[in-house]
Amino acid sequence: MGKEQQAQINLLLATFRCFNEQLHGLQGQHSKQAKYFFNKLLKVCKMYEREVVKMVGEDLEKHEALYDALMEVVHQVSDARDEQENSDG
Repeated sequence: MGKEQQAQINLLLATFRCFNEQLHGLQGQHSKQAKYFFNKLLKVCKMYEREVVKMVGEDLEKHEALYDALMEVVHQVSDARDEQENSDG
């Protein structure tokens, strides 16, 4: 596996972990059919993450740095959205 492909997979894994964290924040918010699909999505996300880690190995330092940077962007966007909603309302 080339360096570029490894970098893309590291970024994908970090993005996936951010996505998974956002999903966990919504846990318990759904009912009936939506809850079924939501729970299935959580399970599939974890399974995919495990497979990718097995495939490429896990370099925790790289993943953590990417994950932290992505989560910082997610929090900034969330804060900006909250500020805009508060100023509009």
